Order: sequence, then C-alpha cells, then structure tokens
Amino acid sequence: MALSLLLGSTASAAGPQSVWDQLVARYGEHPPAAIRQTGTTTSFSRGEGALVRLFKGPDRFRNEITYSSGQEVRTMIGPLAWQQSKPATPALRSAIVLQAARVALPWNVLARWSETRDLGSEDDDSGKTLRVIELELEPLLKLVIHVDQATGHIVRSEGVMEVGTRSMNFATHYSEFRSQAGRTYAAREQQFAAGQHTGFSVIDRIEYLDALPDSVFAPFMQVQTPTPTDLRVLLTKVNHVLPSGIFEAR
Repeated sequence: MALSLLLGSTASAAGPQSVWDQLVARYGEHPPAAIRQTGTTTSFSRGEGALVRLFKGPDRFRNEITYSSGQEVRTMIGPLAWQQSKPATPALRSAIVLQAARVALPWNVLARWSETRDLGSEDDDSGKTLRVIELELEPLLKLVIHVDQATGHIVRSEGVMEVGTRSMNFATHYSEFRSQAGRTYAAREQQFAAGQHTGFSVIDRIEYLDALPDSVFAPFMQVQTPTPTDLRVLLTKVNHVLPSGIFEAR
C-alpha cells in the first residue's frame, strides 16, 4: 500500500494545477505526522457508537467504534490488517486501506499527484461543479475524490474495489467544513456502500499530532474513547503476541 504523505518535487507535474493549488490552500501543504479523530458513528444496522480513528503516515491506521452491542475494531500496519484481532481477508483489507486513505486526504493524493488521473468536471445535484481526480492506491483499488471548484473542499470520495469480476463502490460525502490548526476538515460524513446509505459519522474533535506510538495500531490494543475531561488515549493490553518485526513492515 502506498499512502505516503511526503510531498515530492514532482508532485504537481501532472493533473490540473488549479486543483492542486486549491487543495494546498484549503488543507495545507504540509501533512501532519499523525491524526486522531474522535466523535460518533451511526450505523443504520447497529445504531450509534463512540468513534476513535488514528492514523500515522505512511500506513498505520486504527478505526474503533464502541456500540452498545460491542466493539468493532479494524487496524492496519503496512501490508497487514486485522478485524477484531483476526487477520483480515483480502477484500476486508482493501476496505481498511480505503478507510485509512480517507483519513489521510488530501495529503496522500498530493504526495502522488503525478500518478493521478484527471477525470474532468461534473455537476452535482445542487449545481456545484466538481473536479474529479482518480488515484490508484494499489492494484485493483482506486480512490476518487470530487473537489468543489468554487471552494476547494473535497465533498465526496469514492473507493472502487475490484473483486474477481465484480466492482464494489464505497462512497463518503463530506459537509460542515471546519478549520483546525490551519487545516480544513469535514465534521460530518455520510457513508454509502454500493449506492446504499449505510450511516453517518460526526467528528467532534480532530488533532494533528507530531507522533503516535506504533503500539496503538497493534490488534491486541484497545483504544477507549476519551471523555470530555480526559483527552488522553487510554490503552488496555490484552495477552497476545505479534509476529516478529511487524512494526517494521511497510
């Protein structure tokens, strides 16, 4: 997987320069070393749950949702991914790669700008003109972003996964844009799978961090949602053993 956030000197060599400029102006040119998001997710099948997302470039990710019926935990370290501490299937791993890629927007796309494809412009249902940019994250897995040409906001992203002879589409619509530490983020996300509205997320707090320990991305860790009076990430270790050298995997 290539989610590198290092902006190379050739990054703006291809694709629409105006979109590059808009994204840099709106979200900032320099990517954060790590990101922590907290809020709530509402799944139309499971109800509301407390949400914690952690990302560390280039390829560490954790998505933890605590529902009343139990936790859903997905983690990724380089080429390895897990759900509920169990190794992910190839299809599920691709879904986790897409989740990580969405959190890393737009810096992952900016870092590989010379590899993007300009798919042209389109008008959405509200009459906004959107520029559509595609990036192949890895074979059989693409990320497509839709940028509002009037504001520079990424208003929609799509993950396109090829599984055998089928193509699966996962989309996120972004709204309620806010600014934090000179960077823009969407406080509200609407999630769709195969065209069906599956739920939404509200990001109450986002932190751009200098670092996160690799241990928080391990499948045996539990990251509990911070309370309003305690914004620390609390870690609870379970008795498991990681494969040797896992944190060096890229």
